[in-house]
Amino acid sequence: MRTATAPMTVDEFLTLPDVEEQHVELIQGEVVYMPSGGPVYELVKSNLIGILRDWLRDHPFGRLFVEAAYRLDDHDSVIPDLSLLSADRMQRGIADLLRGAPDLAVEVVSSETAARLRTKIGLYLKNGSQAVWVVFPEARVIEIHSANGQIGKCEQDQVLEDHDALPGFSVPVAQIFAGL
Repeated sequence: MRTATAPMTVDEFLTLPDVEEQHVELIQGEVVYMPSGGPVYELVKSNLIGILRDWLRDHPFGRLFVEAAYRLDDHDSVIPDLSLLSADRMQRGIADLLRGAPDLAVEVVSSETAARLRTKIGLYLKNGSQAVWVVFPEARVIEIHSANGQIGKCEQDQVLEDHDALPGFSVPVAQIFAGL
């Protein structure tokens, strides 16, 4: 006979020992280990960091975070590859994790399953994100999932704009995939 166990809470999750060089998320009460993404993943992430950092220099929107943990609710703590949190939502003196979803979450797809990715997109949007960018390096495509339920797609020869999450932001998609 199998015994059902209750989903782990974020508070319980935070008491687990750290595993060196291993990203760990809590999704719907389940501990999920995230493998490293590899060189293509890191190149695209690096390109995005530079693009977003440059944009933030001219647009005082908020802060860019790289692989920061967010406490979404009692059973969900996620680590987007990149995230932007607006200045008005920044909380000072946070003891453990950023609370709520970032205004913009960016996931660069490497080895995550489609089902897990859909779950994370839903969690971000349900918990306050204005948009989630899902970046597919191999296809050189970016999906923009908006809080209003719309899903847009930008391909290599297009320009990425997201007026809901980042008013005034614009970049050629090819620049995100430069070097591939």
